[in-house]
Amino acid sequence: MSEHKYALGIVGAGHIATVLVKRLLDSGYLGGNRIIASDSRTLKKHALDVVVAGDNKDVVRDSRIVMISVTPQKFSEAAASIREVTSGDHIFVSVMAGMSTDRLASELGSGAIRVVRAMPNLPFGLGRGVTGLFCGRHASQDDMEEVKHLFNAGGVTVTVDDEALMDAVTAVAGSGPAYFYYFVEMLMAGGVAAGLRKEDAQVLAAHACVGAGAMLLDKDVSPTELREAVSSPGGTTEAAMKTLTECEVARHVSDAVLAAFRRGQELGRLNESVE
Repeated sequence: MSEHKYALGIVGAGHIATVLVKRLLDSGYLGGNRIIASDSRTLKKHALDVVVAGDNKDVVRDSRIVMISVTPQKFSEAAASIREVTSGDHIFVSVMAGMSTDRLASELGSGAIRVVRAMPNLPFGLGRGVTGLFCGRHASQDDMEEVKHLFNAGGVTVTVDDEALMDAVTAVAGSGPAYFYYFVEMLMAGGVAAGLRKEDAQVLAAHACVGAGAMLLDKDVSPTELREAVSSPGGTTEAAMKTLTECEVARHVSDAVLAAFRRGQELGRLNESVE
């Protein structure tokens, strides 16, 4: 196996890659001199102190782990630009939605191209993220452990054995923060309607949700048990839960997650149909 100058190379340093890099630097997981990335306006905007490559070939040639962080529409172009320097020594990590590991491997090169697919979410930047991982057919368990260790710098990881489940990971965790923010907006609106100032409603709603989430992580109990513990018979929470039940909020939220899941499947089929 050849030696590589950098521990991590990034092809396509857009928003999500910038979040990942910033966390790796802030946590001390990697020094800036161990990361090489494609030249990008996003990296410059955030003034991240990493090595900027002359071109994508330099990123791949000099790195052991290579993160592919372009949009799916630009992947074929990016793959063509690095194909001649890919080898079985590299571990390619894709953070693209809807792009299968087989498709990635076939476009990146011939032979046993090692690919791991990852779906991190935005809280990665705070060290509270969750990343779904799937191991491609040529990647080893040692490769997976190395990639898991990398993403654990920003939170926790969950490994799925069926690649089709990556769309479910995206629907629950990747898109999940947006559902949470929407719920906080609705809590704020209710608080304002009850007479609170908007800024106070945001503090109350945000801390209530963050605290509740922390209890889920720290206690070995289910969300159902925690909800029931808050819902005293005849109390305020019970009145609120009755309204939520009558409005079928649970069904609508489940339907929303499934809508995201199905859209992920659709995008995957579209990506796979592009030759």
